[in-house]
Amino acid sequence: MIVGNDGVVLETDSRSFRAEAEGLAAEYAAFCRASLKVTIDTDMGGLHSSLLVTDHGKILLQTLTPDYFLVMLLQPGAYHGKACFEMSRVAEPLEHELMV
Repeated sequence: MIVGNDGVVLETDSRSFRAEAEGLAAEYAAFCRASLKVTIDTDMGGLHSSLLVTDHGKILLQTLTPDYFLVMLLQPGAYHGKACFEMSRVAEPLEHELMV
């Protein structure tokens, strides 16, 4: 899903997941803002991507612009390397589309 830094879902690929997606997006938007602040405060630079591994799955976050990020949810045993690659591959075209 594509999410604004305010937690608003711009796009998701699942209508049945839409209600859960909005709650999840709001929480992870707050997480992204806090993570970005930490990386800047510690002179680590901007936040480009993040991987969260939980008991029930994996959450990939990819920064698109200062105002938007991409979220992908994976099953617990899913291989996340290819997902990370695919997210980084589409980040630039999406960034240009969102900046227009």
